[in-house]
Amino acid sequence: MTKSKQSAKPPIVVIFGDEAYQKATTLSRILDELLPPEVDRALALTEYDGTQKEDQGGPVFAAVMDDLATLPFLADRRVVVIRDADMFISACRNKLENYLKAPSPTGTLILECRSFPKNTRLCKAVAPAGGRLHECKKLTGKDVVDFVFAEAHARNKRIDYPAAARLVELTGPEQGALAAEVEKLSLYAADRPSITEQDVAELVGQSREEKIFAVMDAAATGRLADALQLWHQVLATDPGAVYKAVGGMAFVVRRWLAAHQMLAEGLPLGAVAPKVMMWRRERELATLLRRLPPHRMREILAAICSLDSQAKLGTRSIEAGVEALLLELATSAAQPAAASP
Repeated sequence: MTKSKQSAKPPIVVIFGDEAYQKATTLSRILDELLPPEVDRALALTEYDGTQKEDQGGPVFAAVMDDLATLPFLADRRVVVIRDADMFISACRNKLENYLKAPSPTGTLILECRSFPKNTRLCKAVAPAGGRLHECKKLTGKDVVDFVFAEAHARNKRIDYPAAARLVELTGPEQGALAAEVEKLSLYAADRPSITEQDVAELVGQSREEKIFAVMDAAATGRLADALQLWHQVLATDPGAVYKAVGGMAFVVRRWLAAHQMLAEGLPLGAVAPKVMMWRRERELATLLRRLPPHRMREILAAICSLDSQAKLGTRSIEAGVEALLLELATSAAQPAAASP
């Protein structure tokens, strides 16, 4: 690609991937670049919903080309955005390839889609035409914490690793939710330069599911008294938790089984811990996995499924069943682990 093509406004921009927040922010940034504040977007921007059929106002290739070819009025460019453009791309792939051989010099087509395979002729035609590709993937592991650091920095705040990791643990890896929490925490910190772990604890707190996770972690490491105390706190503060407890417990055990599998495949413990939502808790994870080998975890999982069936039939209360399972789990954890099968 020549230097002039690199610096010119792109005739096509493709924003693709499975991370909605990242796609939305990328689209907003590109629109600000192509259509700055002094431009009246009502005169320079056309948007289509790619999920709609043609007779419902969805994108028609000929109409899109007309939009791109129309000379801009009181602006440098005309921009056409097609959101959820996967169906449009599939239906018009060959036509788009031909268009990129001689695109409009005053128009930019922005395609926002989920999939845009890099081995296709269309994808390979984007860069030579002077276009841009922006892949927006879900983040995993340390990259999620780095995203929190970046969001805090963008708001002129610092956040240390334990606070960022705890925020991810409580909120999950979805970037939009994390950005919203960082925004809230930044406002909460007010004039203070840093967001602390205490801020996270006070403002974000624990979700119902996270409380169940803490109960299970305590039992699995042999701390039965702590597990029962946490379980009673959950029941006292969130009556609805009892209806989610069984599913949460099963999720935790499956997470532990996944950790065993990753270790068996040669992944180091430090890399496994973030993948199973135990950031900076490698020692606790190692203890847990040592005391509960895979065959024992599968037995616990079967007991959880049995409790679920009994509760649905009305033959056993979930509250009593959970306490019995915690006792069984803590007792198992207290015993030396047998060799894994």
